[in-house]
Amino acid sequence: MLAPAEGSSRSWARFRVHVIAQLACVLAVAALWPQLSHPDPLLAWWLGTASIQLMLAAPSLRRQSSTAFADDTALHTYLATAGALLAGAAWGALSLLGPYESSPHAQLTLFLILGGVILGGAGVLAGSRGTHAAFAGATLLPLFIQTLASPPPALPLAGLWLTVFALLAVAINDLLHSSLRTAPFHSGEYWRQHETMLDHASEAIVLSHGNRVLRSNQRFAELIHDAPGNIAGRRLASWLADRREWQRHARAAASAFLRGQAYRESARLRRGDGSVFWADIAAQAVAPAHAPLQIVWIVSDVSERVGTTARQQLASAQLHDLLGHSADWYWQTDAQHRLTRITRHGADDDHLADSIGRHWWHFHRADGVPAGQAATLRAFENCHGFRNLLLEVPDGERTPRWLNICGVPRVNEDGAFIGHHGIALDVTEQVRGNERVRHLAYHDALTGLPNRRLLTDRLHQAIARAQRQHGQVGVILVDLNDFKSVDEFDGQAAGDRQLLDTASRLRACVRACDTVARLDDNDFVILLAELERPADADQVAAKVLAALDRPFGDSAPYTLLGTHVGIATFPLDADDADGLLALADARALQARQLGGPRIAHA
Repeated sequence: MLAPAEGSSRSWARFRVHVIAQLACVLAVAALWPQLSHPDPLLAWWLGTASIQLMLAAPSLRRQSSTAFADDTALHTYLATAGALLAGAAWGALSLLGPYESSPHAQLTLFLILGGVILGGAGVLAGSRGTHAAFAGATLLPLFIQTLASPPPALPLAGLWLTVFALLAVAINDLLHSSLRTAPFHSGEYWRQHETMLDHASEAIVLSHGNRVLRSNQRFAELIHDAPGNIAGRRLASWLADRREWQRHARAAASAFLRGQAYRESARLRRGDGSVFWADIAAQAVAPAHAPLQIVWIVSDVSERVGTTARQQLASAQLHDLLGHSADWYWQTDAQHRLTRITRHGADDDHLADSIGRHWWHFHRADGVPAGQAATLRAFENCHGFRNLLLEVPDGERTPRWLNICGVPRVNEDGAFIGHHGIALDVTEQVRGNERVRHLAYHDALTGLPNRRLLTDRLHQAIARAQRQHGQVGVILVDLNDFKSVDEFDGQAAGDRQLLDTASRLRACVRACDTVARLDDNDFVILLAELERPADADQVAAKVLAALDRPFGDSAPYTLLGTHVGIATFPLDADDADGLLALADARALQARQLGGPRIAHA
């Protein structure tokens, strides 16, 4: 890359070359003018050449303040080659204006002019072999064709000599080009000016010409554990731990240089003692348009950083493996408590992965009711850790899952809160098992009806509500007499089916707010929680007798003729749960003693 001042200096140098070229055109016209019988075309050639020179000089002036153009190597090379072709074509056109056919003296003058031009171009265009070759070819091509088509009588081998002369000019340009590109770096003065600065640099620095080292600083020698005198002239590939990697690095670096970019990569290098270390490599071409490239390499030992990263990755992998054995999910949230990551430990399909961007408390059950929203919201918004937070979350079309989540806050390097992260356990089976145990504790195992414990609890609640609202509560006890005979004659399975059918018929006789419970083998209780008047209990009891008077089963020939019903109401008959149940049981016994299906009440 060129500094602005350096780019400006080179632009003015190019402009001075255009001025010298214009003076050369004037001298060529002056030399050929007396030798031509019709010299007017020379004047037209001079005007055209002057216009071309001005056109080529104008971009040089404009680029004085354009560092962007100076940095664009590809564009610079393209325009330089195009300008050389145009200038060479202008000089080549001189041989088509009559000097070649005029006289042997005019031919000799033409050969001298064009020969001097390409020799001068060899020096002026020493910075690029390709540009000079394009200029020399365009300059000599018309004259070469003329010498082949019509060799001069005085010099029949003029075409051959012209070819030799062109090759000589190209060789001179190549020699000047090589010395121009390598001299600054081989110059002891150049190195002495920068040696102190480079040796005191904290990074290892290498200057290379092509793929060989020209110079290196003291830090590089220390880095690779080698003597400074053994480094110059060695191939860059000799320090790679795997030399087969050199081609990949070389191609990638060349591609970056052509784009005007620096090359950066990490690589494993080998020291002089055979040890291997990781290094970050940064390279910048000094003049990307020329080959072989001169490159500045900066090498940094990053073994400690790579080792730390590797240890962190190993620890992370071990932690992930540990979590995989102790948790079902790992999750993270951002500072707004939105889920940003949900990782399932295992190969199972994970429906939760579709919930990125949501809050834990925004999961809903299938019926649309938020699942523990308030408690979950409080757990997250205090920005502290929490544990054993139980959530019910959807699982597609399947039964919702129950998760036990634990979390701790995450902070950045400044200690600011950036979210939570934690683990989640699938406790669905445990929760459902607990629900089954709780259900069995309060319900009859066969019929699923509330048992005495749940009935008593609901009866206490109904009485307390009736006391506050000055309402009434009714209790109907249904005694199935002679039920044991069903088990004895038809078997226990038939008795179980009859009990299930009885429970179903009783539920059909009551409202949703009422409770049907089973106390023991023969006794069922109906709790009328919102009784408007005592006569309503008699109506329900009558429906019960009618429902149980029908045959049980499709082919059973019998009916339960021993159905006895006792009724007690609050507050008319008793003022507590035990009193109501005891009185209803006593009245059912009274109905049994009277015989037949019967209702007994006050």
